[in-house]
Amino acid sequence: MAIFVSASSSQRSIILAGILVIVVCHNFFTAAAWTTTTTPMFIQRPHHRYLPSSRSTGWSATQLSYRDDEHDSADSKKTKSPFPANDFQSRMKRAALQRVTSSKRRTSWRPPNVKTAVSLEEFASVIQEGRTNNQLVVVRFYATWCKKCHAIRPSFDKVASSKPEVIFVDVPVTNTNVELHQGLKVTSVPFAHIYCPDKGLVVEEKISRSRFSEFEDLVEK
Repeated sequence: MAIFVSASSSQRSIILAGILVIVVCHNFFTAAAWTTTTTPMFIQRPHHRYLPSSRSTGWSATQLSYRDDEHDSADSKKTKSPFPANDFQSRMKRAALQRVTSSKRRTSWRPPNVKTAVSLEEFASVIQEGRTNNQLVVVRFYATWCKKCHAIRPSFDKVASSKPEVIFVDVPVTNTNVELHQGLKVTSVPFAHIYCPDKGLVVEEKISRSRFSEFEDLVEK
C-alpha cells in the first residue's frame, strides 16, 4: 500500500491495469471450471433435438447413434405424408386434387348407348345397325380442340341417357377421316345428323349450347 501511495501517476496506472487483468482471468477460469463440473454439455445434430454428450452422461457412441436412429425413424414417419394435416395450403391442394379427380370421373363416363365412329366403315356400320334394329341414330360431329364441342357434350349425353332406345354416335375430326366429314358435307363443328331407319338422313344442321333445346325437340319427334 505504501508503494502504491509513493508511486507516480503513471506507475499507479500500470499497477491498476495489472490488478484488473488478474481479476478478469480469475473470474473467467472460475466460471469455466463451474460450467464443466455442474452444467451438462450438449451436442447438436442436424434436424435432431439436442442430445447430452457422452462426457456429461456417460453414454457410449453406440447408444448415441442408436438414439439418433430412433429419431430418424420417427422423423421419417412424421414427414411421410406430403401434405401435413395442420397446413392450410396443403389442405387446399388436397381439395383441388379431389375436385380434379371427381371432374375426371364425371367427364369419362358416357351413357351406354353412345358410340364412337372414327372411320367410314365404323360410321356405316352404326347406320346399318339402326336400320336393322329399327332405331333412330343421332350423330354428333366434333373436334377435340373445339370449345363449343366440349360445352355441348353434357347436353348430348343427357339426351342420350333419357333416350336409351336411340343410338347416339360421336364422330371426331382426325387426320385420317377428313374425307368422311367432307363426304357428309360437314363444314363446321359441332354439327349433327339424325337418321331414321326407314327414311335415312332427315336432319343435318349446326348445333350449339344455346339452341340445343331445339335440336332436342327434333330428336323427340
